[in-house]
Amino acid sequence: MSLLETRKRGRPKKETVMDTLAIRLPDDLVEQLDKYVERLQEDLPGLNITRADAVRQLLAVGLKAEKERLK
Repeated sequence: MSLLETRKRGRPKKETVMDTLAIRLPDDLVEQLDKYVERLQEDLPGLNITRADAVRQLLAVGLKAEKERLK
């Protein structure tokens, strides 16, 4: 970085825009989700896997499988 270039303050902009989606889940489903997150964290040490990450992953996999099923 040259002397004339300065970094902008704050969080860097994300490459994609994401909408916020609030959902209600039964307790047993939340427990299953938390167990899935724990298993991912054990399998991928050093990564901070959140519930939101897990939900996004599970939705992507589920929607892909559903798309294949409907072909």
